[in-house]
Amino acid sequence: MALYTTLDAAAFTRLSESYGLGTVREFTGIPQGSINTNYRLVTASGRYFVRHTTVRSAEDLRFEAELLALLNESHFPSPRLVSTREGAPFLEWEGGRVSIFAWLVGEELSRAQLTPEHLEALGLELGKLHRITLSFSGARSNPYGPEVVRGWLEELKLNPDAELSAIAGELEGYLERAEAARGGLEPRGVIHADLFLDNVKWLGDRVSALFDFEMACRDFYALDVAITLNAWCFDAGAYRPELCRALLRGYQVERTLVPVERESLFGHALFGAVRYTASRIRDFHLSGLPPDKLAPKDFRTYLARARALAQMGPEGLRALAGV
Repeated sequence: MALYTTLDAAAFTRLSESYGLGTVREFTGIPQGSINTNYRLVTASGRYFVRHTTVRSAEDLRFEAELLALLNESHFPSPRLVSTREGAPFLEWEGGRVSIFAWLVGEELSRAQLTPEHLEALGLELGKLHRITLSFSGARSNPYGPEVVRGWLEELKLNPDAELSAIAGELEGYLERAEAARGGLEPRGVIHADLFLDNVKWLGDRVSALFDFEMACRDFYALDVAITLNAWCFDAGAYRPELCRALLRGYQVERTLVPVERESLFGHALFGAVRYTASRIRDFHLSGLPPDKLAPKDFRTYLARARALAQMGPEGLRALAGV
């Protein structure tokens, strides 16, 4: 999300006119994230989240818009995408594409605040997401599948930094192990694919919104569960079993994991740990943007997850998560 493209007052005035949002009162850049430019916008009609992307295609954004429309109609806690005056879900703008969302109520939780009750509630919503979208016909492949990640690692092995090159080699071994442990006949459907702490809003102990569906695609449901488990249930160098079990308990209220998914959860978790270690090296560690333009994220936190998973193995993770 970062601040790659600078949008000035005149740009926001034109945007507000295109969307019918009223007089612009203030706008503030948001440095969190990795690949887009985001702003908080306040106009006479309310508060909005503005996303400018030079990476996502028109097809990607239409998939996201159609998915959010279904979720909104189903009363799922998700963002409301604002249409232009002409009814378009996004606008070609400043060398990229702009999407505008109504500002979400609620707060983001810190890792120190997390309880099993939070994870159970989160798992429930993730399972509900997978169930609701069974009727969704939109198609989008995962843009960050194994072949893409393998290409990243091959590039990183050539990096002149000896530490990064060695880590890339280590991650290649984990990727091979992860792929061997993933089952090809598992249930697939629409997944969020990026459910991190900063992509969920809370009102007390209740989930008020899952957001940032930009990464949503069709892939293994168990991959979505594993990405979420990695993001929420690892702290101080170790997985917290009470959080892992609460996440899976809540999820299975809405959708029961079939045996092959339980068997392959390790492979998905290890793949997710490799994928985010590599992307954080590329997007943050090797970025030349200063902290006020790109809030840093340490790739070593995901490298620690990959190493922990590799040490515990499939049986260890299943025991930890209670599946």
